[in-house]
Order: sequence, then C-alpha cells, then structure tokens
Amino acid sequence: MKTSKIKPLKYTYTTRLHKNTCRKEVLVLVDRYGRPFLKLRVAVNDVCNFSCIFCHFEGQLRGVGRLLNADDYGFLVDVLSKVGVRDYKLTGGEPLLRSDIVDIVRKMNRDGVEISMTTNGFRLAELAEDLAAAGLRRVNVSVHTTDPEKFSKVAGVPKEWFRRVLDGVHAAVKAGMKVKLNAVLLKGINDDRESLRSLVKLAASIGASIQLIELMPVGLGSRVFGDLRASADEVAELLEGMGARPAYTRKDLHNRPILRLAGVDVEIVKNWNNPYFCAGCTTMRLTSDGKLKPCLYREPVVDLYGPIKERDAKRVYEAVSRAVYVREPTFKLKIDYSSSL
Repeated sequence: MKTSKIKPLKYTYTTRLHKNTCRKEVLVLVDRYGRPFLKLRVAVNDVCNFSCIFCHFEGQLRGVGRLLNADDYGFLVDVLSKVGVRDYKLTGGEPLLRSDIVDIVRKMNRDGVEISMTTNGFRLAELAEDLAAAGLRRVNVSVHTTDPEKFSKVAGVPKEWFRRVLDGVHAAVKAGMKVKLNAVLLKGINDDRESLRSLVKLAASIGASIQLIELMPVGLGSRVFGDLRASADEVAELLEGMGARPAYTRKDLHNRPILRLAGVDVEIVKNWNNPYFCAGCTTMRLTSDGKLKPCLYREPVVDLYGPIKERDAKRVYEAVSRAVYVREPTFKLKIDYSSSL
C-alpha cells in the first residue's frame, strides 16, 4: 500500500496539560478525510475482573497471549510524539490488573504528553497515589449507577464491590487526579431522573465530572442493544428539564457540548451512527498485543508488535502511516471533512 500520500502536516495543537491551556504548532499525520491523528487509546491487557453486560472488548483479540512491556510503550510514545500524538488513554481489559501498570505510566510519561486511564476502579484505592506520582493526570472510572444492586447486575460482580469502587474514586481525587465518572446509558437502569440526580450528587461531592455514553452494538453490547439502549438525546432533554444548562463546547472532541447541572459538567457521548462524531475523530486504538485499529468498529490494519520489540522507529512510523492512510469515518456525511477539525 502506498504511504507517500501521508506526510506530516502542520497542525495547531491545543493541550490542557497540568490545568493550563496552550497552543502549539506541531507536525501531525492527517488522513484522507482531513482528520489529524492526535490521540491513542492503549489497551494494556485483555483481561478484566468485571463482567459488564455490554462489554465491547476494546483492544482485545482473544486467544493471543503476547503483551508489550513498559519499555515498549515508552519507545512507542517517543516515536509517535514526533508526529504530534500527545494524548494517551490506557484501557483494557482492566488496566489496573497489570502488575507493572505504574511502571507503564512512568515510562510513557514525559513533557508535552498527557497520560490518562479508563478503569473499573476496583484496584484504584491501592494504586492511586503511585499512579499520580508516576504521571497519571486523569482517570475515568466506570460508575454506571450509584445503586449497589443495579451495579451488581450491570457489572456482573458482588454488590459489595461497589464500595471498593467508590473508595478508588475518592483515592484518585485525594491523589490530585482529575476524575470523570463514566456511565453507559441503560434503559430502565440509569436513564431516569432519580438515577441521574444521584450520579450528579456523587460527582458534585468529590469535584468530578460525568460522561454519559450511549450504548453501542459492539461486543456483548450487540446482544442487549435492542432491549437496553437509552436515547442520549432523550437523556439530554431530561437533564435540561432538571435544570442543566449548556456550559461550553469541547473543541478537542468533535465540538461535543457540555451541560452543567448542580455545578457538575456532564458530557453526553453519542458515537453510534453519528457522522458528526466520526468527522471529528482524532483517535486510533492499540490492541493489547500490539495491533493498530483505525476505529473501534474496524479490524486492526497493521501490526506494531515486531517493530516495537526491535526498536525500529522507521518501521513503526511507516506502519502507523499505513493505518492513517486507510483510516476513514465509519459513518460519513457529505461534507468537507477538513472543516470539521
């Protein structure tokens, strides 16, 4: 596949490192739809101690046991940071199940790079302080409901584990990390006024924000999509009826509107069958065994495992360029995509 068409282009990068916003012109890889590659979601493992009813198995190619180590991830950041990739989100599986997760964060951390994580929070209380010291700035914790019984049903774990997740949330706040509570919207479980109010109350009590995510028909989500999908638009209307008002628009996330309710910022993520979401996507995904996926809904297109292990920066760059070249929106609009950045 030809990659000569993909060359680094100048891009004005806005970053929020250490609570400060700054703008800097950098060279980045831009796909054929005018979308720069700025962020990488990194699945560091393919195992989890929860069994969520909608799990989409992000980053997983089950049956493959090879993993990258902390030094491997550090090398990858060195290569990608030269072409403007500054934002890395650690995911899984469950990333905190890796015994070397603190070392992974430490090896990836460097000036000009932001490391964040999505976790179920089960081990967060014991690791929050070390993770923050290693360079973890932000953490998204899955809190789909504040009701222990519903939590048990959704996560497939004992209801007593909910207390441990809350302890992790508090520990992350105490360690100085910016915390966001993730909740997948589920019909009849957490899409009603009382459930939303309870989640907002929790977020307000610890100074966290909230991200409400529309259910996707991916992985196990495809089995429950018809029965449990709650409309993000209807939830937004419900929140507005509760007093939520527009706060600002996140330009770094495809102009995503942010609502504010009781002092809490609430993001509503609608990424399924949403061409506007795809038009502004600047993220690719690395599976736990080193394969690069241009989109959650597509199969991996290049294998970075060998080049990373061999510390071959040129081959890594060429492989990433191939992935950027074939990258395209899953849901398309008939628009000039370069205008959506």
